[in-house]
Amino acid sequence: MQLNPLGTLPVFAVIAILCVVALAMLDETFDTSLTRFGRRLFGRYIPESEERERLLKSAFVVYTYRTYAARTLLYTALAALGGAITGVYLFGGLLLAIPGIVDLMMGLPRTMVNALGIRGFELVLTPREILWILIGGGVITGVTAAGLTYWLRWEMPRSRAAVRQRAIDEGQGRTLAFLYALSRGGVSFPAALRTLSDNREIYGASAEEVSVAVRQMDLFGQDMITAVRGMAGRTPSEDFQTFAENLASVLQSGRSLSTFLREQYERTKDESERRQEEILEHLATVAEAYVTVLVAAVLFFITILLVFGLTLADTLVFIQMVGYLMIPLANAGFVLYLGQRLAILGIGNNKTTTLLDRRATTTFAKPTDSGGSTATDGGYADSIERRQLAVYDRIATVKRLVTSPVQTFLWNPSRVLYVTVPIAVLAVALRAPAAFETGTVNLRVLDDVLIQSLLFVLATFAIARELYTRRIRRIEASTPELLERLASLNEAGMTVVESLERVRGTDVGALSEEVDRIWADVTMGANVEDALTRFGRRIRTTSMSRVVTLLINAMRSSGKMGPILRIAADQARSDYRLRRQRRQEMLTYLVVIYISFLVFLVIIASVQEVLVPALPSSVPTPENTGRLGVNVDQFARLGQVDKAAYTLVFFHTALIQALCTGFVGGQLGEGSLRDGAKHAAIMLGVAYVVFLLLSSPVASLTVDSPAAGQERITVDSASLSGGGYVVVYEGEAGGEVVGQSAYLVAGTHEDVTIELDSPVERRDSLVVVAHLDTDDDRVLNYGGFERDRPYPAPGQGEFVAVSVTVE
Repeated sequence: MQLNPLGTLPVFAVIAILCVVALAMLDETFDTSLTRFGRRLFGRYIPESEERERLLKSAFVVYTYRTYAARTLLYTALAALGGAITGVYLFGGLLLAIPGIVDLMMGLPRTMVNALGIRGFELVLTPREILWILIGGGVITGVTAAGLTYWLRWEMPRSRAAVRQRAIDEGQGRTLAFLYALSRGGVSFPAALRTLSDNREIYGASAEEVSVAVRQMDLFGQDMITAVRGMAGRTPSEDFQTFAENLASVLQSGRSLSTFLREQYERTKDESERRQEEILEHLATVAEAYVTVLVAAVLFFITILLVFGLTLADTLVFIQMVGYLMIPLANAGFVLYLGQRLAILGIGNNKTTTLLDRRATTTFAKPTDSGGSTATDGGYADSIERRQLAVYDRIATVKRLVTSPVQTFLWNPSRVLYVTVPIAVLAVALRAPAAFETGTVNLRVLDDVLIQSLLFVLATFAIARELYTRRIRRIEASTPELLERLASLNEAGMTVVESLERVRGTDVGALSEEVDRIWADVTMGANVEDALTRFGRRIRTTSMSRVVTLLINAMRSSGKMGPILRIAADQARSDYRLRRQRRQEMLTYLVVIYISFLVFLVIIASVQEVLVPALPSSVPTPENTGRLGVNVDQFARLGQVDKAAYTLVFFHTALIQALCTGFVGGQLGEGSLRDGAKHAAIMLGVAYVVFLLLSSPVASLTVDSPAAGQERITVDSASLSGGGYVVVYEGEAGGEVVGQSAYLVAGTHEDVTIELDSPVERRDSLVVVAHLDTDDDRVLNYGGFERDRPYPAPGQGEFVAVSVTVE
């Protein structure tokens, strides 16, 4: 059967379609042109749909409904055309591949071939039948591609709206606390909405919803009640919609706004506790799924492949694909999925933020570009002082790093990598050449260099990260107490500055040092807003940035700081309590991850150290096995297993699984991938030490009998897990040495030729033995097997040896 190609023109059409889609994503001008083309082509066929129009608004899609629908139809048409062309090639390739697949399956055991019914199978098709198959395949794939594209285009905003809905629900409590605090402080409600809109980065999706109402008021002149009702009509969150509708009613009726916000705030706190239970149940399901699919199932799959490799066919390549490709990719996909779920659920969102870095300070601020002295022509003249300040700013970071390295690393753990990564790279560059001394790669030596360097980087970062995390937790635990004390003093009649001075002499836990630094800023001439801004920049967490932002905006708009401070303290205490409870509950899942990894490690180590070394070096082929229904050559496979390759891939698989499981465990147990560094370092270190302590050298040899009169013997395959030599003895192992190989690095070597001292004669008995290089001097020393001893062969005798008889 021969398939007539249709040429390469359809392939270029598919490539052109992909280029159009890619270019529309990268170039705004081309995207605009494509949108206009879609509107002209499909605009008349778009039906009205209030549901889809509201869906696009709730998902914050930048296109109008008619524009998005026209683009959807255009992409659907392109997908249909590209899918149809691709389908023709796919079905044609399948027709060409069927004979090869049948031939491959014919190599299975006889019983399996008979069960599948493929014996004697031959595919015979006429040109007309081939044409109809290609046309049908093109139609099927084209329709499928078009349907999937249309469905995905409308599913994407629906999914995005669902993500925003969970994010709005998660952050609604903090948003209400912010509005309630400013309202209690006497700030007008439109000003409070504008302030919340300006701080969308730290108040999240709920603040983005408010920003829509603010935009309608400021840009389009809508009144506040109409803008709030419009916000209720487009939000994807039912809870936020209810709040917005009730808010519009309160604003219209003239009811007390502070009372309404307080009621909503208290109700939202109760809802947060209920939502916490749902989050923990969801995480329990995710943890069980990870252990089942990416630990237990992977282990079972590797075991099955090993059994097949010992009995049916060589599966080493498949095991390598599982260890080197499937496990990392599957864990990477799970990390991305888990990260999205945690972000949706509001876990791990207490990350660092640079919002306060972008806020301008009026005292002790860096000079702006236009801050020079005024020249006579109306411009600005440079000055020596400004140039000196610019130079100082450039060297300040280096100076802080040199004078206070520990403090620098503890305040920003990621900076540790700027030091440890170059050290690790330098160590690899200096030590790695030892793995290439013999002209081939000594994987054992290279593994040690890479693993030890990676452990150094992970361990140092994990230590700095752990110290930083504990410091932040102590600060967050002390924040409510500090705010409560400031509120009490302010309600007693003291100003914010006086309250700071009074609190400065008391013990507020981890914040005592920070209060001293705030007071030092104030006494040196900074205003309170700038001092609090610098305080937030030093802490850099989102939760602390919320507190600082609330206080700064309250001081700008109101002098009633007491109620605002108490609301901030209550919200900070509630958030800290929920995070601590969540952390304690998630510790259970982290323990489950550790146990699953230890089970994985024990089984892999047992297979490597018990099963693989116990495999025989050679197995005689049985006779008269016709009744078995299998190929008798399969019995000989047990003596041809590449033991060193299997032990190496099991070693690497355990290390890769340790690294991946550690990061996943940290992300699942503590909410952040960075916190997984310590667990990855622990698991990687445990796996490495276990294999170093328990690993025993294994070897396997495959040798063909030499012909009489030859002066050399060829070892078809020599697999040595720790490197060494292949030695040929006459008569028996330990007898007269008649030949030896050069030094062989760890790994598998094919066609190793060994020169013999004299030609062999018919019926001579030779014994080929694998020797270790125990003293690492690259020189074979016999010494009665005390030095450079042979590879042990558990359960098969004293050592790995193959006896051959000259024919």
